[in-house]
Amino acid sequence: MRRGILEPMTVSPKKILLIEDSKPLRQVLGERLVTAGFVVSEASSGEEGLRIALEEKPDLIVTDIIMFPVDGLELARQVRESGVWGEQVHIVALTNQDSEQEKARVEGLNLSAYIVKAETPLDEIVKKVQQLFKEKK
Repeated sequence: MRRGILEPMTVSPKKILLIEDSKPLRQVLGERLVTAGFVVSEASSGEEGLRIALEEKPDLIVTDIIMFPVDGLELARQVRESGVWGEQVHIVALTNQDSEQEKARVEGLNLSAYIVKAETPLDEIVKKVQQLFKEKK
């Protein structure tokens, strides 16, 4: 559809899936992402998050790494193997494990960002998400 000069193009808000087993963190980060203009779906486990991700195909996934029984890295592997969308979707990993062993576990998953929760203010996480949408993947 062509738009006239006076008719602005409307851009749909980006959809984010937030997967975090800590309810307080999920609620606060979810609220901040909504305030920043995103549409946010939430999941409290890796299993639930994987199901929602494959059904809704969000524009970006923010996932905790340490969850049971499906952790964030297994979720990322399955998303990456799910086809074209899964290969291209931004995935941001949240963790409190800032070790070389943990970083080695994420190699090959083509993560858009690896964020240590204890070292990163929530506003910085939101800024990183905004930045990812401005960059080409």
